Amino acid sequence: MVQRAPGPRRSPWSATVLAAALLLSCLPPAPGQAPLFAIRQDPAAARAGGDVSFTLEPVPGDIVLCSWFRAPVADLAFEIFNYFKVSELGQTNGPAYTGRETGAADCSMRISRLWQNDTGVYTVAVRHPSTTTIASINLTVHGPGDTVCLLCSPPDTAGSDAGQCDDNRTLTVRPAQRGDAGAYVCQVSNAISTNRSDDATVTVAYGPDAVTVTPPGPLDLPAGSPVTLTCAATAAVPAPRYTWFFGVTQHLGATWVLDRLSLAHGGAYVCQATNPHSGCSRNSSRLELRVWEPLTQPVVTPDNVTVTENETITLTCRSPPSTQTVAWLHHGALVSAGGRFSLSPDNHTLTVRPAQRGDAGIYVCQVSNAISTNRSDNATVTVTYGPDSVTITPPGPLRLRLGSRLELRCAAAAAPPPLFAWARGNTSLAAGSRLCLDFGDPGQAG
Repeated sequence: MVQRAPGPRRSPWSATVLAAALLLSCLPPAPGQAPLFAIRQDPAAARAGGDVSFTLEPVPGDIVLCSWFRAPVADLAFEIFNYFKVSELGQTNGPAYTGRETGAADCSMRISRLWQNDTGVYTVAVRHPSTTTIASINLTVHGPGDTVCLLCSPPDTAGSDAGQCDDNRTLTVRPAQRGDAGAYVCQVSNAISTNRSDDATVTVAYGPDAVTVTPPGPLDLPAGSPVTLTCAATAAVPAPRYTWFFGVTQHLGATWVLDRLSLAHGGAYVCQATNPHSGCSRNSSRLELRVWEPLTQPVVTPDNVTVTENETITLTCRSPPSTQTVAWLHHGALVSAGGRFSLSPDNHTLTVRPAQRGDAGIYVCQVSNAISTNRSDNATVTVTYGPDSVTITPPGPLRLRLGSRLELRCAAAAAPPPLFAWARGNTSLAAGSRLCLDFGDPGQAG
């Protein structure tokens, strides 16, 4: 019988430790940051009854505290201990501490007197002043194997000695392997007859070897939708017991049906399969479930703006919650940062400096997440410029006969459209882009 190890050690610093542990459990690694160390296991092949040590290579610098967890996630429900760099605190134990785990200032951990059900994933979280780095390792504890002993008792005959083991009456298999399971029969013979016993059934308990979850993650699902999570273990006798872990929530059974997802269901799920005979447990890899709200329409401000050429255009997109990405479109084409175009770090603000006449038109803000996309109403930008390149057609000089008629047209590049006025010398003639003249007097030349 396996004796239970002593419970967590009490400490006068428990309130401080709890606060620090809670803070650690809520701090994910910095975005995009890979673990800065690897975990080395010594010895590489761990055996029941022996010891194993986990060390970090290289040892991280600037350590505030390190925490070990008996799970593939850094979750307080699976915390073995915290080891504080402050010497007065040292090691403070968590709910998964068994009395056999010892930490050190270099964030290493030693487990003594290994049990087979110590098999599983172990995670270390190293807290630095501004970040937390996390790494995991899978430990397999190899057992010596039980012994199968079968005794055959044939009918008594003169001179028989049931106490001898070299007369084939006893079959011993040590250590038993999973392939040794099945039906065994004892056959006895004498000079005149042969007979066989009924089947003796041997069951060899083993596993679970691996645990998988269906559907595999990561999962991106809309709020309100259902999902069924299923856990299965390979190579296990007898059938294992299954437990799902989500934060501090546990669910018994291989299948977990979530009828109507809410944002609170988002996070990491782990399934643990436990052999009821050996007590050996194995965890699945972490399943990430992300729950998204369908996006409502974003709003661009201002939605109508007029600037003069070489001034600055600034548009801001107010996006709904659950937005993952923000993009800008100009006449349906994606706007990229570069040159005169710049975007804020979150893409919510578009700036064009200096504005050019080709920047006028329709702008749209597009927001997206894993399950939906939505666009704002059109925002209209007007860029005023000009007038440039004033031209008259037909161009002069012109020679006309008396009594002839002439129509002149004036054009210029400008926004908004310019106003035109005609003059001869200091005399105003007409307004508008066209001027019609009837030449009946040579004095009209000029």
